[in-house]
Amino acid sequence: MIEALTYPRIVLMANLEGEDCPQNLMFNASHEGCQACEQGDECQWLSINDEFSVLAQMPMASLHECLEFCIDYVQARCSRSHHNVLHCACESCEWVRMARRLAMEFRHMKQPLRRSAHAGH
Repeated sequence: MIEALTYPRIVLMANLEGEDCPQNLMFNASHEGCQACEQGDECQWLSINDEFSVLAQMPMASLHECLEFCIDYVQARCSRSHHNVLHCACESCEWVRMARRLAMEFRHMKQPLRRSAHAGH
């Protein structure tokens, strides 16, 4: 799952506008500028999940949350560009489809096995 976070990290970094950022894109929750910034969520995510070593220490549930955030972000960018995520062959849309499958696999792994109503009969 960590490898799947590489592409959205690149997209996030490429799309954050840091020219006017007094924090140099290093999110600081106590900084007034960060609190009011339109890029706050994206910048905060990158700051918290900046190192792969940090991601490697995270529990799978936290990695899944990171993946879901990235799916939403990349999918929103695709939608703003009028891409059909289900059929478009661009790198972003293909990543969204792959990431959705990965997220779904994780959710299925987390579900307890259901016993059949006829089990034991």
